[in-house]
Amino acid sequence: MKEIIILSAKHYEDSETTNYGDCIIINTGIELFVYDCGSPRHAEEVIQYMKQNGYDKATLILSHNDSDHFDGIPTLMADNRISSIRTTLLLKYVDEILERIDDKRRNRNSVKEEILETYNNIATLSGCNLEDIFECDSILTDEISIVGPDFDYMLDTVAKRLDGREGNTVDGETAINATSIQLSVKICSHTLLLCGDCSYSAIEDKVRNYDIVQLPHHGKAKQADKIFEKKSDQINTIYIVSDNTGSSNGGSDDLTPVGHRVYNTKNRENIMLNNLFFTTESPHTGRSLGI
Repeated sequence: MKEIIILSAKHYEDSETTNYGDCIIINTGIELFVYDCGSPRHAEEVIQYMKQNGYDKATLILSHNDSDHFDGIPTLMADNRISSIRTTLLLKYVDEILERIDDKRRNRNSVKEEILETYNNIATLSGCNLEDIFECDSILTDEISIVGPDFDYMLDTVAKRLDGREGNTVDGETAINATSIQLSVKICSHTLLLCGDCSYSAIEDKVRNYDIVQLPHHGKAKQADKIFEKKSDQINTIYIVSDNTGSSNGGSDDLTPVGHRVYNTKNRENIMLNNLFFTTESPHTGRSLGI
C-alpha cells in the first residue's frame, strides 16, 4: 500500500460553513480506489491526484446514498475517471425486503418505487458500471476488502425504513446511514476500518480488530464514545474524523477524546497515512496532493 489520503476541506472556500462531505483516496501503488466523494470540490482534488500519480481510472466505493458522500461522483463520471462503482443495489433484494416488511397492503411495485425514491442518488447511477457488494467478491485486493454491513442487518434495517410503522432510525442512525459499507484497508503494518456513517451496532463485533478507525458519521459523539469505551484498553489506536464543519453533521465539535489520538480534517490539511506517518507518529499533511 502506497498511501491513504483523507481529504480535508480546510483550504476550500467557506470550509467552516459549507459541508464538503467525505472523500478518501486509497493508492495501492498499482490501483486507485476512492471511498465516497461528497462534493465536486473533492472530485477536483481526486482528478488532480490521478493526473499527478499517473492514474486514468479509479474504482469507487460508495458507502451509502447521502449527498455528502455522493455529490462529487457526477464530476468524476463526467471526466471519465471511474471504471466501476461498488455500492448496495437494493432493487436486487425487493422480494426479501417485502417479506420482512410483512404488510399485506404493500406489494413489490410499491417497495421498488420507494427504494428508487429513498435511495435517489444511487438510482441516478443506473446505466453506469454498477456492482452490488453482496454479489461481488468482498476482497478487492490483497490489502482492501469489504467487511460490512452484514447482509441480514442490511435487509432488516432497510425493511424497517420502508415499513415506516416503527420510525426511521435504527441503532441511533437513519437506516441509510446505519447500513453504510465498511472497508478494511491494510497500510504498512496497520489496518484501517472505514465506516461511512454506519451505526455502532454495525461495527461493534469488529472494531477491536483495527488499530486505525474512521469514526462513523463525521465523528458523531454518541457513536465515538461507544467505540472509545469498547477499545479503552487499546491505547495505541488512531482515530480519524472526516469532517469540516464540526456541527452540521455528526458534530465532531462535541467529541471528548480524552486519552485518544484523534486526527480531524476540520483542524488540519489532508491526512496522509503512509510510511512517514507511522515513522514520525504524526500525520504528514500538505495543501498540494501528492506531496
